[in-house]
Amino acid sequence: MRIEPMRDEDVADVAALLRACFHWLSDREGFDARQRAFLTGERSSEQTIREEARTRPHWVARRDGAIAGFVTVDGHQIARLYVHPQFHRQGIGKALFAAAEAMIRQAGFAEVTVGALVDSAVAFYQSMGMTITGSEIYEPDIFLGRRVTLLSKRLTVG
Repeated sequence: MRIEPMRDEDVADVAALLRACFHWLSDREGFDARQRAFLTGERSSEQTIREEARTRPHWVARRDGAIAGFVTVDGHQIARLYVHPQFHRQGIGKALFAAAEAMIRQAGFAEVTVGALVDSAVAFYQSMGMTITGSEIYEPDIFLGRRVTLLSKRLTVG
């Protein structure tokens, strides 16, 4: 597996990966049709990914030539970390987390933060040494009060 910066030609594959992840999550979490459409449409569109990539580093994990996952960093926050369902439980999420943590540390931040929409993501981040710090409402017009769990981890800089 290789972790490397996302290239322009990767955007369509990253969008497809996100849609696969959001369909999987929607089925697992019982999201309604409107929530699924939001996640698999606007949230995972090529346009959204291109716009985000202008201001946030996007890194992809490649396995056997395919993009198996990706991570996006925004300052000291992991803005997105997704692994295609067919590649779950193969260490890709851990490798992407470690890459994001290293980028955040190299940028001089002493803390990494993330917001997790589902319990399985909370468990993953806790396994990476993060602790729950609170919660906030996620997309109130679409998710009707569903909360995102906020987590953080102190980093040693230097």
